[in-house]
Amino acid sequence: MVKINLLPIKLELRRRALVEHIVLLGLCVILVLILSWFTQGAIISQKDSLLREVAATKVEIIKLTAEAGEIEKFKKQKQELERKLDVITDLNAQKTGPVEILDQISILVPEKAWITSLNNSGSSLVLEGLAVDNTTIASFMKRLQASEYFDEVALVLSQQEGTNHKFTITCRIKLPA
Repeated sequence: MVKINLLPIKLELRRRALVEHIVLLGLCVILVLILSWFTQGAIISQKDSLLREVAATKVEIIKLTAEAGEIEKFKKQKQELERKLDVITDLNAQKTGPVEILDQISILVPEKAWITSLNNSGSSLVLEGLAVDNTTIASFMKRLQASEYFDEVALVLSQQEGTNHKFTITCRIKLPA
């Protein structure tokens, strides 16, 4: 019987398989390195993009903060101008107000009544005068109350002095818009 030694063939096959495995392992390592290099590049690119976006957002925040400060400044200026305009409007009303009030009183005083004193303090008005009778005083008070220039009309005093009646009327002045 002949004996054949197959050991060197198996050893050779094992060496080839080992070399193939080492080459395959090396290719896998190279592939993993290439993939990690591309992944790292993508991550670095994304990081740079996000950093640029953050920087642009910070610049925009600074710009908008400055604009918000300007807007607040304009709001304060607007409020100041509105306040000044209100003061001017009030001054104009006060300038023409007394003339209109005197004109209205001269129109509203009945024929049988006379105003002897007129006292104005703020928006309150005190009228003192003489009338022929109480009916004339009542008529004068009704006219004052019906006028758009006066309200809260009240009779403070009505007393007879000789043939006439002395009266004191208080009211609040309201200038129409």
